[in-house]
Amino acid sequence: MELHQQIDILWILVCSIFVLFMQAGFCCLESGLSRSKNSIHVAIKNIIDVSIVGILYWIFGFGLMFGTTTGGLIGTTHFPFTNSGSDIFLSAFFLFQLMLCATAATIASGASAERMRFTAYLILSIVLGGIIYPVFGHWAWTSHFTGKAPGWLESLGFRDFSGSTVVHSLGAWAALASIMIIGPRIGKFDKGSGSKKLQGHNLTLATTGVFILWIGWFGFNGGSKFGFTSHVPQIFINTFLASACGAITMLVWQFYQRKQIEIENILNGLLAGLVASSASCDAISPASAVVIGMIAAIVMEAGVWVLERFQLDDTIGVIPVHGFAGVWGTLAVALFIPAELLSHSRWEQFLIQALGCAVCFVWCFSFCWVTLRIISHFVRLRATKDEEKLGLNMAEHGATSEMYDLLNLMELHIQGDSDLEEDMDEYSDVSLIAKQYNRVSQVRDMALNELKDRTENLELTRRELEEKAARLKQANRDAEAASRAKSEFLANMSHEIRTPMTAVLGYTDLLIEESWGRPGSIQLLDVIKRNGNYLLELINDILDLSKIESGNLTIETIQFPLLEKLNEIHALMKVRAEHRGLYFKLSFDGTIPIEIQSDPTRLKQILINLIGNAIKFSPEGGKVLLETTFLNSAADEPLLEFKIHDTGIGMSPEQIGMLYQPFVQADSSTTRKFGGTGLGLAISKRLAKMLGGDLTCESVPGEGTVFTLTIGIGKPDPLQFHKNPQIDFKHTQVIQQNQEVPGIAADTRNKGTCSILLAEDGIDNQRLISMLLKKEKAHVVLAENGDIAVRRTLDAKQQGKPFDVILMDMSMPVMDGYEATRKLRDLGIKTPIIALTAHAMTGDRQKCLDAGCTDYATKPVNREKLRNIVQKHQGRTQTEPAR
Repeated sequence: MELHQQIDILWILVCSIFVLFMQAGFCCLESGLSRSKNSIHVAIKNIIDVSIVGILYWIFGFGLMFGTTTGGLIGTTHFPFTNSGSDIFLSAFFLFQLMLCATAATIASGASAERMRFTAYLILSIVLGGIIYPVFGHWAWTSHFTGKAPGWLESLGFRDFSGSTVVHSLGAWAALASIMIIGPRIGKFDKGSGSKKLQGHNLTLATTGVFILWIGWFGFNGGSKFGFTSHVPQIFINTFLASACGAITMLVWQFYQRKQIEIENILNGLLAGLVASSASCDAISPASAVVIGMIAAIVMEAGVWVLERFQLDDTIGVIPVHGFAGVWGTLAVALFIPAELLSHSRWEQFLIQALGCAVCFVWCFSFCWVTLRIISHFVRLRATKDEEKLGLNMAEHGATSEMYDLLNLMELHIQGDSDLEEDMDEYSDVSLIAKQYNRVSQVRDMALNELKDRTENLELTRRELEEKAARLKQANRDAEAASRAKSEFLANMSHEIRTPMTAVLGYTDLLIEESWGRPGSIQLLDVIKRNGNYLLELINDILDLSKIESGNLTIETIQFPLLEKLNEIHALMKVRAEHRGLYFKLSFDGTIPIEIQSDPTRLKQILINLIGNAIKFSPEGGKVLLETTFLNSAADEPLLEFKIHDTGIGMSPEQIGMLYQPFVQADSSTTRKFGGTGLGLAISKRLAKMLGGDLTCESVPGEGTVFTLTIGIGKPDPLQFHKNPQIDFKHTQVIQQNQEVPGIAADTRNKGTCSILLAEDGIDNQRLISMLLKKEKAHVVLAENGDIAVRRTLDAKQQGKPFDVILMDMSMPVMDGYEATRKLRDLGIKTPIIALTAHAMTGDRQKCLDAGCTDYATKPVNREKLRNIVQKHQGRTQTEPAR
C-alpha cells in the first residue's frame, strides 16, 4: 500500500475520532442548556443512542445506505457490514459513516429534552439511525462509496458535501415531529405572558460543549473528503470563518436589538455557521464562507421566532440551528460554488438543492410523525406532569446527586428533622454547605426564640396600652361630657342672669332720668347700675374663658388702622386714670405700621384689661404708660409689642407664678382691697397666644409692674409705616362705631313713626323695652310668644300695614323665636327681624342668622341700639293703635 493511501486511511480514522468527540460536545451542550434535574438523563441518553445507533448501522444501516442500489432507492448488500481485512479503506469509510449516523440521531433527541421519556428516545434513535438516515443517505451519497452507482437524488445533481441536509436537517426534522407530538415543557408558554425562558443550569458547561463541537467539526468536514488532500486546509478555513462570522453576527444583532448579550444566542449563531458551511466548504472561497455564516445566523434567529410564534418548544435550538440553517447551507451551494464546478446552471442547481431539502423534510418528518403516533398508542412518549416537575433524573433513572440529597434533607428539616449532616459525606463540598446551613438554622432558631419572647412581651404591652387607651378614651368622653355640661350650664346661667339684668339696668336708667333734683336717689341708683354692669362684665369674662378653654372662641383677622384703635383706647382709659388721680400717657418707640392684620376687638379687650389693672393697682399720683414698638421688621412674621408700665404695688416671683390662673389673684388681700375676680389676666394670656404672640410680666414689689404684650400683625401688602407716630397720633380722631346695628344717616331721621312688633315673654322686659321704644316715638305691638308673633305679623300684612321691624326674643314658650323666624321667612315675610337673646355663647349669633334673622343683639338691651333701630326704620308706615 502506498504512503499516500496510508495517510488517507489514517486521516479518515482520526476524523472519525473527532466526530465521535462531538458526542461529548453534544452531551455538554444539551446538559448545560437543560435544568440540573434532567442533566443525568441527558447524559445517559447520549451514551445509549450512540451505542444503539452504532449497532443498528453495523447490522443493516450501512447496507441500506451504501449497498448495491436498487433503482437508486435503497441498498441491498452488506448486511451486516463485514470486511475480511483486505480493504482497510472500506473499514475506515464505514467507521466514519457510522459516526455521522450517530450524530444525526443525537441531534434529533436534543429538541425534546426534559420531557420525553427514555423509552421514546430509544425508539426515535432506532427509527432514525436504522431506517430514515440510511435510506435518505442512499439517495444523496451512494457514490461516496467508490464504484457504487449514485442514488436517484444524487443522480439529479444534488450536492451536499458533508451533510448540511443529509445529517443536520434530517435530524432537525425528526426533532420537529417529536416536539409537535409531545408538546412543550410545563411553564414554557403562558396565555397571558407568552413565552417564558427556562434557564439552563450551567451555561459554562454549554459553552464548553460548543468548543468541543467546534473542534470536532473540523473532523466532520475535513473527513468528508475521505483523504488528506490539498483541499483540507481550505475546508478548515471555510469552516472556521463561517462559524466565527455566525457568532459575531449574533453578537451584533443582540446588541442592536436588546442592548444586552445572551451567550445562548451566540453559541447557536456559531453552530448555525458550522451547519451551513458543511454543504459547500470544500469548494467555496473564504469570502463566500463569511457570507454563508452571517446569513446562517440570521436564518437561525428567524427560525427561533417562528417556533415561538407557533409555541413549539425546542429545548436547545436544534431545529433553527440544524434545520433552518441546514436548508440555507444546502441552497447556498447553487449560489456560491464556482460555476465550473456545477453540472447545471445556477438556477437549475438551486431547484435541485431545494428539491433535496423538500424531499428530506417530507421523508423524515412524515416517517417520524407516523411512527411516533402509532407507537404512542402502545408506549407513553412523554413524562407525566409529576415526573417532569420532579425531573427525569429521579423519575426515570432514580439518579441523585449530593445537591439533590441536600435539598431533600432540607425539606425534611423543614418538616421537623434536626440536622442535615447525618447521612452525608463529611468531607464533601455539599457537607460543608450543610454544616453552614445548620449554623444558620441554629442562629435563626435562637433569633426566633428571642423574637417569640419579645413578641409575647410586646403583646402584653399592647394589651396594657389598649387598656390604658380605653381608660383614656373613656376619660376623654367624660371630659367632653363635662365640658358640654359646663358650656350648657354657663349658657343657661348667662341667659337666666342676662334676662333679669335687662330689666334691672333698664329700669335703673329710667329712674335716673326721672330723679333729677334728688341727688341722694341718683347716688343710690348709680350704685345699682355700677354693680349691675360689674355683674355683666363678670358673666362676659366667664363666657370668654369657657369659649377659650373649649376651643370655640373664634379670632377675626381683618386689616385696620392701628393709631385709630389706640386713640380709642387712650380716650377711654384716660378718663379712668384722671378719675384716680393718675398720669396716663401713650408713647411709641420708632416707626409703627399704618395698618395691621389682627382682631381689633380682642386687642382692645386685652389692652383695656391690662391698663385697667395698672390704674387699679397704682396709688394716687402714680403713672401708667403704654409704649408701642414694631418688632422683627425683617422677619416673615413681624410682631407688635405693647409695654404697660405702672408705679403700683408690684408683685413677688411667687405671685407672678399664679398670675394667669383663673379666679386666682396675686394676693387674696388684693381682692378684698381692690376687687376683681382674677379672670382678666387669664383671658388676656390666652387671647395673646391666639393672636400669634404672648403676655409676660416683670415686677418689683413696691416699685411697679411691666406687662409686655406681643401680637402677630400678619403681612399687610405693602407694609407702610408712620414715620413720626407720636405726631400722627395727636391728629387722629376717635371713631365710635356700633358693631351690631348699622349707623343712621342724617337724612333718614324724624320722618315719621316706626311700627315695631316686640315678641317677648317676660312681662318686665315687655314693659321696659316698650317704654324705651315709645320714648323714641315708635309704635309697639306686643306678642307673648312666637306663635302670636307669626299671627300678628300676617294680620298686619293682610291689612296693608306691615311692621317696619320685628324684635324677636329667641327663648319663648309655645313657639320659640327660631321656629317663629323660620316660619315667617317660609311664608314670604321680608320684614327685618332683630334677634334679642340672653344667650351669648359661641355660635348663638350664627344660629340666629341661620334661622333667618336680619341682625343679632344680646340682652341687656342697649337703649342706644333701640334708638338706632327706630330711627333707621321710622316713617315706613302709619301709626296703628296699640293692643
